[in-house]
Order: sequence, then structure tokens, then C-alpha cells
Amino acid sequence: MYMDINILQIDKPIWFMRQAGRHLPEYRKLRLKKGSFLDFCFDLDSVVESSLQPIRRYDIDCAIVFSDILVVPFLLGQKVSFYKGHGPNLESLSFKSLLNLKKTDIKIKKLEISYEAIKRVRTLLNSNKSLIGFCGAPWTVSCYMIDGNSRSGFSLSKDSIKNKKLDLELLLEKLVDTSIDHLAKQYESGCDTLMIFESWAGLVDQKNRKDILYSPVKKIISGLRERNVKAPIIVFPKGLGRGIVEYIKNVVADVYSIDYETDMDWVIKSVKKDIILQGNLNPEVLLRGGNKLVQEALKIKKQVEGRQHIFNLGHGLLPQTPISNVHKYIEILRNY
Repeated sequence: MYMDINILQIDKPIWFMRQAGRHLPEYRKLRLKKGSFLDFCFDLDSVVESSLQPIRRYDIDCAIVFSDILVVPFLLGQKVSFYKGHGPNLESLSFKSLLNLKKTDIKIKKLEISYEAIKRVRTLLNSNKSLIGFCGAPWTVSCYMIDGNSRSGFSLSKDSIKNKKLDLELLLEKLVDTSIDHLAKQYESGCDTLMIFESWAGLVDQKNRKDILYSPVKKIISGLRERNVKAPIIVFPKGLGRGIVEYIKNVVADVYSIDYETDMDWVIKSVKKDIILQGNLNPEVLLRGGNKLVQEALKIKKQVEGRQHIFNLGHGLLPQTPISNVHKYIEILRNY
């Protein structure tokens, strides 16, 4: 299903990573109705409502499906838990067990609830708004699958690049296939734009980026095109710094999201004008507000003059962010 409107057909679109939930009181009230985070992610009404809440409050240009990148290991049969204040925790498994994981009918039915929710969101969303589906990039998802959580800085995952690279590449290949299917089903259900989050790209040294970062994402994108998925694809390789230029040369996507630690002036000077960028306001600036927010918003507006750009943050919206600051930022982008 290819919608009439996608993110690239909106003039200077505005949306926020992690806009669905976290900082919104209406989300926190809704979240109390479900015990576990995964129960919430697989409840049709909860997904629909939480995906639409930011659109109602801010009238921004894009909704993003309420879900999580770790539904992929859940789908494959690895136990996934979320603990308040500590983030996700995945079942500890050997590489052999990780490579033997398989989809089960029970888990597939859970994911089908997400796809049904996308269909409903699309019918409720104004036709001039984009709907974004997403997944985690294979390396980022594998970090959680191997280490279980982020508390050790993914030491086991980093070690696997050096000492178990063949096993790691087999796991990445498994995640490529699952991610293609997951993204394609989101598209077929009504998402007009797709995004691949590579949150831990910065953990991979330069000599291993081709095998660990570039190749798996390239395979996902080519796999989607082979399945006639026409949606624009956004990639977000966080933490690469100036390595973003090499990433852009190696991974052909429609949009590249720039993290807040990368100098946007340098990026704009270093990439061709026809390459579409997204971001890169520091979420802390949005959190604090005041004159600094005004200055940074106007700075980004000036930086991207004359080129196609998607206004967003350089990472996820922080839970304590005042709603008034978000309104102010949108006002500056649209009216100043």
C-alpha cells in the first residue's frame, strides 16, 4: 500500500523521535491501564491512541507507530522484559541459541495486532499526515540480544566483533530477514514512510562498519524494494560523528537523520545539497527551553535554507520535556 502522502511530499515536515508517549500526561494515564510495556505494545486500542496523541496535541506532520525495536527478538522467541527505570532486559542466550531462534505462531499473532493498529491509525489520521513505521537496525538489535541490556556498554557485543564475528554475521543475517518482513508488513498495513534506527552505530570501529553496519541495512533496503515497498526510508546511524559522510556513501537511503552531537554546519558542507537530512536539535535544549531554544531553532532553520529538510531532534524526546517548549519550537519553525 503506497499512500498519496509520505514524509517527502510535505514541505519542511516536523515530528519528534519518541513523540508517542513519555512526556505526555495523556499517555501516562493510558499507560497505567496495562501492566507490562509489551502488553501495552500489543494492545490494539492502546497502540492506536498513543500513536495519535502527539498529532492531536501538536498538529505535527507525522505520526509514528507506537512500538519498540525489541519486538523483533520477541517475535523470534527471545524473552524480553521491561523494568521501570532500568529499560529492557532480554533472556541470556548463547550464540548457538540465538541462531536457533524461530518465529512462533503465538508471537506472530501478537505482531499482527500491531499491523491491525496501523490500519486503524491510518484511517483515523488526516490524509495530509505521514505515518511512520520502523525497526531497529540489525547491529543495534543484536546488541540487546547478545548482552541482554545496555548496562555494561554492550561489552559482549563489542567483543563478538573481534572474537565471534562469523556468529555475529549469521545473527545479523537472521535479523535482516526478520526486519524486512516486519517493515514490509507495516508498509502493507498503511505506513507511508519507514525508519531504521541504528542507535549503537558508534560502538563499531571503522574497519568493521562495512560488515556490521552498512551491509545489513543495505540488505534490508534492497529486500524491501524487491518486495515492491515504495515508501521513503529514513536511516539514523547515531554516534558516527564525521563518519556519517562515509555511511551516506555506502548506504543509499532517502533520508539521513543526524544526531545532536554532530555539527550540522559541517554536515551540510560535507554532503550534497540533494541529500535529505533530518534533525539535529539537542533534546536537552528542547527540555530547557528559553532563549537557547529560540536561538538553536532559528540556527537550524537558517542552516537548512534552500534544501529539503525534516525538522526533528538529534535523539528521542526526553520524558521531562515541558509541553510548552514543544509548542514553542513548532511555532518558531512554522511562523518566525
